[in-house]
Order: sequence, then structure tokens, then C-alpha cells
Amino acid sequence: MKTLRPVMALTMVLALLLGIAPPAAAAAVTITSGAPRSPMYLGQVYAIHTVEATGGTEPYRLSVSAGSLPPGMLVVGNSLGGSPTTAGTYTFTLRMTDAADQFAEQTATIEVREPTIEIASGAPRTPMYLGQVYAIHTVEATGGTEPYRLSVSTGSLPPGMLVVGNSLGGSPTTAGTYPATLRMTDKNDFFGEQEITIVVAEAATAFTSGNPPSGRVGQPYSFRFTATGDDDITFALAAGTLPTGLTLATDGRLSGTPSSAGTFDFMVRAAGAKTSATAEVELVVAATATSTPTSTPTAPSATPTAPTATPTAVEPTPTPSESPAAPVPSPSKTSGAWLPVTGSNSTLVLLLLSVLAFSIGGILLVLTVNRHRRFRAPE
Repeated sequence: MKTLRPVMALTMVLALLLGIAPPAAAAAVTITSGAPRSPMYLGQVYAIHTVEATGGTEPYRLSVSAGSLPPGMLVVGNSLGGSPTTAGTYTFTLRMTDAADQFAEQTATIEVREPTIEIASGAPRTPMYLGQVYAIHTVEATGGTEPYRLSVSTGSLPPGMLVVGNSLGGSPTTAGTYPATLRMTDKNDFFGEQEITIVVAEAATAFTSGNPPSGRVGQPYSFRFTATGDDDITFALAAGTLPTGLTLATDGRLSGTPSSAGTFDFMVRAAGAKTSATAEVELVVAATATSTPTSTPTAPSATPTAPTATPTAVEPTPTPSESPAAPVPSPSKTSGAWLPVTGSNSTLVLLLLSVLAFSIGGILLVLTVNRHRRFRAPE
């Protein structure tokens, strides 16, 4: 017994010490989700924004500890939701508290704006023509909250035209110029506007294209006739004949490859929904260009060219000697341009040759007489 008493006492001391030791500290609470989206727009319902946290002891509970959410939004469980109703900038603090009342906070700011509504469709067609029924012109918009409704806020549509749903239609009955403002209003009464002007005129088809340019045989050709003053205008040949190889389409396109040259006169008709007009056309088609030689040979001349020089006979000077050599007459050319024997100078040439022959004969005679005297024996 004496031995057990100390052991029991030690056990009791250890039990007391373990019983009063503080528990281990829990991890701190941390918000892990991002801030709510911003900006938001009036009247639009947003997907739930859920706030998430870690640490501490679940379950968590969400609250706003400072500031306020935009009017129309509220806390549902651990999420934010709703549809903001008042424009402005709202700063607030979100608090996530765990089961042990530990918490973490996150400051957020949400800007609430009025929606911007824009009319995305183009303006109605203009001009319009009296008495003609027009296809529906539908007005479309973006931004805001559907459904939209169309109205005319200022000015007026032409008499005979009206608003049907989100469209314009009808048949104008009075000529003139009509400015107006179209308004598209969304579900929450926010709106966008578009300024328009519609001109209503008497239908009168008129050509706006001039005379077509000339073409050339064998080369592709294209020209388009145009006209205005009426709706649904189409074109056709009214009189005359088109150049071979060309055709006229209903949209006014004259095209093809001409195969014959000449000047072609014809008439083209432009017919609209109520009126029509004709135009006289003159189209010149030139022949295919041909190549020309770069040089032309020159025919030979039938008249011979006269000689450029006339030779002059020169009398040779005899040189006496003991053994006189036979005299050598001056050479003469009997052909070529230097000594012509035919033509306009032939008489002169023959005369000169005669003089030359006479002179040579005289010289030979004198030489012969002198030689005879020199070697004659004395009597």
C-alpha cells in the first residue's frame, strides 16, 4: 500500500496538468473568392456571386460589416444577388465568420450605371416615291433589357407611313422632306434615339451614266448603264442592234467581246416601278490594229549618174637619145565613170582621142625624119 500511494499521487498530478492545458489553436479564416463584378447596370439581374473561405471551423456565415450593397441587391446565404435599382458607386465590407466566431473581411466596390441603349440598324431608305409600298424597315437595338418598343419622339413620318411593332412600313402619299427621331425604349424605360430624314418624291426615272466608251474587235468590253428616280429599275434594248458579241443584262451591264468593227446606234430603256426612260447610244468598235513595216525599200534609179570628172589628154615630151625608144602613148581608161564612151559626154571623149592620136602620129613622124638625117652619109 505504501508503494502505491506515491504512484497514485503522481498519476493524479499528471491528470490535473493535462486537464488544464490549452487546446491547439485553429487556423485563421481567409476569404478566397474574388470581389463582386463591377460595373453593374440598372434593371439587369446578375448571376449569384458566392463568397468562399478557408481556415477556421465550418460552417461559415456571410454578412456586410460596413457600408451597404446597391439598392436591389442582398445577401442570400453565403452569396450576393439581385438586380440594382439605383445608379451610383457603393463601397462595403464583406465578413465571413466561422463556427467559432472567427472571421475574415473583404472590402469591395460596385458601380451601378444606367444602361446605354444603341440603335444598331441603319436609317430607313431614302428617297421614297409616291404611291409605292415599301418593305418593312425593322429597327434593332443593343444594351438595356429586352423587350424594346419603338416610337417617334420628335418630328413625323411621311403621311401614309406608320410604326408597326419595332418596324416602319406603309406607302407615302405626300411628297416632301420629313425629319424625325426614332426612339427604342427597353423594359426598364431606358432608351436610345436615332435621327432620320426621309425624302418622298415623284417617281421619274433618269439615266445617270453617259455614253459608253469605244471598244475594239477581239478585246473584252464592259460598261454599266445606271439610272435613278424610281424603284426596281431594270434595263433592256429598246431599239437598234448591239455590236456582234455584246449583250445587255437587266442590271445595265453591257459586256462581251465585239467581233465586228463599225459605229452602232441603238436605244436602251430603263424601267422603274412606275416610270421609265430611254437613252440613245452610239458605240464605236474599232478594227484590230495591224502592224506596219519599219522600212520601205527604194526603187533603183533609171537614169545613170553622170561621171564626176573628165580626163584631159597630156602631150608627152620626147627625150632624144642615141637609141630612141618607141614612143609610149598616154594610157587612157575606156570604161568606168572616168572615161565614158556612151552617154551625154561620148562626143567630147571621141574628139579628145582623135587629137591625142594625131599628136602621137606627128611626134613619131618628126622623130623618124630626124633619125634619117642623122645617119645619112654625106654626098
